[in-house]
Amino acid sequence: MVSNGLQKAADQRALRTFALWMGWAISALTMFAMMSRRANVISFVMHDQTRVTWLIIGMFVLGVAVSFIQAMKLTTEWFRAYRIEDTLKIRGLSGVVKSGAGHLVDHFVDAMQAIIDRNGRIDVDALINVQFSSQHRISQFVGMLGNLMITLGLIGTVLGMTITMNGLNGALGSLGVDQSLLIDGLRSAMNGMGVAFYTTLIGSVLGGVLLRVFSWITDTSVNGLQDLMLRSCMVYASADMEPNEQRNIKALDASVEQLQQRIELLNLALQASRNEMSQLRQEATQMHEDLDELAKHDPIRKLAAGHARYALSIHPGPITRLKNLFTKQQD
Repeated sequence: MVSNGLQKAADQRALRTFALWMGWAISALTMFAMMSRRANVISFVMHDQTRVTWLIIGMFVLGVAVSFIQAMKLTTEWFRAYRIEDTLKIRGLSGVVKSGAGHLVDHFVDAMQAIIDRNGRIDVDALINVQFSSQHRISQFVGMLGNLMITLGLIGTVLGMTITMNGLNGALGSLGVDQSLLIDGLRSAMNGMGVAFYTTLIGSVLGGVLLRVFSWITDTSVNGLQDLMLRSCMVYASADMEPNEQRNIKALDASVEQLQQRIELLNLALQASRNEMSQLRQEATQMHEDLDELAKHDPIRKLAAGHARYALSIHPGPITRLKNLFTKQQD
């Protein structure tokens, strides 16, 4: 009963990131919808000829989608991190078994186990920062989208003011000349003012407020996850991380085992080479015997030997001449 209660409490804590993200999304979007209804934002966006507000809303949708996926990912990481903490309390670092789901916390524990198996020194702070850096970059990307939306809002403001100035210039030029041109100029000026105000409103609210808070929620969740894993390892796995005689003996046994495996591979290679050389020697001997046997029964060779004897009898060589000369001198 006690373990079930602790597990339920851990599951509730793991849901904090997702609950906070959804709470902020619902409340913020509700307030923005109320504001946009009173300010007639949707109607302006539908008729925005500059398309600046469309670009801002598109970036907002992208940022919300990325942040939502990250919040879901971090929620699963929190569930797994609490289970790893429970395992560390009971069995230590060596008792943690990888879940196979590709969690960042599992990769972090695997990296620590690999360092311990190699009898290395663990820098937990550096390792955990490297392991969770990808999630920080995602949060920073969402925050960057918010900054870009604010910048686009300011660009829309400048563009709207430019349109306003051009409209007022046209209206003043047609004052007292053409009433329709005057009205068109004033309408263009009002549209420019609308672009200036609405782009600033949408960019600052959606990017400067909503996306930045989404980025803060996920980035804070990543920091909390790092703190949880760091505290769990320092408290429950400190004995596994400190160098000791058992780790040295284990590392030495692993080195000896690797050396034995290499020696066995070398012996196998030498045995294979010895067999190949023996086979090659047998083939060479057989080839020599076959050539001798072939030479004995070769009529061309017999004919060549006969011609050679006949040639020596007619034209004796230098050795034969010396023998004949030596024989004559003795006589």
